[in-house]
Amino acid sequence: MQHLLFLYNPKSGKGLIKDHLSDAINYYSNKGYLTDVYATQSAGDGRKKVMEIGENYEKIIVSGGDGTLDEIVSGSIKAGIDPIIGYIPMGSTNDFSVSIDIPEDVNKAIELSVKDNPVEIDVGKFENKYFIYVAAFGSIAEVSYDTDQNMKNAFGRFAYILEGFKSLKNLKTYKMRVDLDGEIIEGDYMLGAITNSVSVGGFKGLMGKDVELSDGLFEVTLVKKPRTIIELNKIMAELGNENIKTKLIVSRKARKIKIESDDKIKWTLDGEYGGNYKLCQIEVINKAIKLNTGLR
Repeated sequence: MQHLLFLYNPKSGKGLIKDHLSDAINYYSNKGYLTDVYATQSAGDGRKKVMEIGENYEKIIVSGGDGTLDEIVSGSIKAGIDPIIGYIPMGSTNDFSVSIDIPEDVNKAIELSVKDNPVEIDVGKFENKYFIYVAAFGSIAEVSYDTDQNMKNAFGRFAYILEGFKSLKNLKTYKMRVDLDGEIIEGDYMLGAITNSVSVGGFKGLMGKDVELSDGLFEVTLVKKPRTIIELNKIMAELGNENIKTKLIVSRKARKIKIESDDKIKWTLDGEYGGNYKLCQIEVINKAIKLNTGLR
């Protein structure tokens, strides 16, 4: 009988996984797994637990939001282990689950989590940290970790929009020098995102078209500060458009990114606080993890 580690975040979303724990364990038992269950106790606890005991399992299933999945992925990489990871999304927006085509139906997600046809997915390395689908900066990006969890649970992605509009009047720009695989871009930018996802913050189109999760490339989006309401409206319209035409938005693909700025920039990694940096280096680790997905 194979051993399976099931980690879940009881605070993600509305805590709905609690209503499905019995279903999940029963399904795994029926498939011949002896399941060890652990409820994460605080931020970073999932990462710590995987680093402590993850080597004892060929499969690790995680239930929670994208931030919880990030902990299990980064914990596996730091521990030097390569388990097959299953994901049952239970967060507020579940951006990454859209990219990897995981069903919204919980029972179908449970079934998919232990299928033996994983896809190798790229992971981003940000200094000595890791992220799965987005590293971002700027007032609107900060919303992802500044928004109260109860508000996220109640309003989902609408909570991000509400907080984003509240921040618009205080938009800050950063004078930056960005190296994208040798291409140098300089300017003042209010928002930036390095992504490996078809959806960020619940919005599709931000990353452009032809997004591939295993191609060794991440999408890079940099947004200049609008000088007028007309420019702001143009930016908002273009961020949802796969074919970005305005010069207010820089859109590229890159393997290695180096960002220097005059002031410290506050970063978010997969929706969680990632630290303040004047200089940071980001690179893609090609096909770093094995993840059960709905992709074919």
